[in-house]
Amino acid sequence: MTPTVRLRSVAIGALAAALVATSVQAAPPAPRSPADSEQLARSIFAELVGLNTTHAIGSAKATDALAARFLAAGVPAEDIFVGGPRPDKMNIVVRFHGRGKGKPVLFNAHLDVVEAIRETWSVDPFVLTEKDGFFYGRGTVDVKQEVAILAANLLRLKREGWKPDRDVILFFNTDEETGGDANGVEWMLAEHRNLIDAGLVINHDAGKGQALHGEKLWNTIQTAEKVYVTYSLTTGSAGGHSSLPARDNAIARLARAVAKLDVYSFPVRFSETTRRYLEAVQARVAPDTAAAVRALLANPADAVALDKLRDAPVLNAQAHSTCPVTLVQGGQSESALPMRAKATIQCRLLPDENTDEVIATLRRVIGDPEVEVGVVYPPNPSPAATLDPAVVAKVEHVTDEMWPGLKVVPVMSSGASDSVFFRRAGLQTFGVSGTFVDESDLRAHGRDERVGVNEFYESLEFSYRLIKSLAAAR
Repeated sequence: MTPTVRLRSVAIGALAAALVATSVQAAPPAPRSPADSEQLARSIFAELVGLNTTHAIGSAKATDALAARFLAAGVPAEDIFVGGPRPDKMNIVVRFHGRGKGKPVLFNAHLDVVEAIRETWSVDPFVLTEKDGFFYGRGTVDVKQEVAILAANLLRLKREGWKPDRDVILFFNTDEETGGDANGVEWMLAEHRNLIDAGLVINHDAGKGQALHGEKLWNTIQTAEKVYVTYSLTTGSAGGHSSLPARDNAIARLARAVAKLDVYSFPVRFSETTRRYLEAVQARVAPDTAAAVRALLANPADAVALDKLRDAPVLNAQAHSTCPVTLVQGGQSESALPMRAKATIQCRLLPDENTDEVIATLRRVIGDPEVEVGVVYPPNPSPAATLDPAVVAKVEHVTDEMWPGLKVVPVMSSGASDSVFFRRAGLQTFGVSGTFVDESDLRAHGRDERVGVNEFYESLEFSYRLIKSLAAAR
């Protein structure tokens, strides 16, 4: 999580540059939900997209709209909680009671969205627009579609009179995108943990189905996220007139330090998740990239293979911690020698990386005591979830019901989601969603954000089946 802006793991979109589309026989249509359920989901979706829930506006109108729908459907008021860190920053929690045969299973998605500049869009970003086989609007893929899907499915299950073995909790939270002091998950865990305490959390904002040029590649189950941490490199010199350059130049000294870090690679370490992900990727990437992946899996110390992987940023990010330079500032005047220079190093560390050792590594690689390494944004590590065979089996079963033969692949996100708060609180958390997003057409946070109409409705049925499966007694 960043200090002011939550950085999405959109970097995974770079995978499209490495993946190679293959010619396959067209798959049969996936099962779909009943028409009335699809109509309800679309209605909720349209209502949510029509509500501006950016950071400046807040999520209160969205929680009010959802609460009204649940109450109208006969959900008891005592099973609905609306509250948050501020009057404009509200969460909603809905509980569907089961037979008490185990701790609840919780399904989560966030209500807030990033800003949208109207003049850059071809449609109104705060109106759900259906055209050319897509739903357009801010939040259509990040992630109001998931809120609409979960809400519609809970109402469908209630209408069908279904009784789960254990309670089902829906939790729609505020301020995932912005971070700061109004994050809904963090607030709920601190103030009302009893309402969202669960034996299993499924975050619909984390795992996604991945497709390329219309071909489904695999469904993912997210088990971990890299740790966000920002360091600074600062150095100084005496300065003076630019016509009399001294040997010691702050900008040049900083440049040498940054150049050393740019060519340095942190050691490769694989978890069960990253190893399985890279094994699955091999069949979908160019032959030379696949060879590098195989070599690195066989020998993590293979420097040649790792160097090759730097040309595939998403695959490289799965293999080790990364610390690129992202900002440089220096000097005070064109005609004066610089007295100060500063660089920002933005790291994404493996979940179990020792942060003290990271600082020691930066200092060792730079090899210059005159360059000071400082912490700008401290790490908030979140432990990776161990793949639970029972959960994986159910995700695989439902995925195969929907899309026969499609694999489920574990993934570690290089970006961030609210899963970090759940995992840090000791809750078993996985990212799973049946919404397929094409890696060649990623638009989250961008102009004309969209999700496929068919993909939306397929995900609706996937989610319905997954809820029923995971709510069964273990």
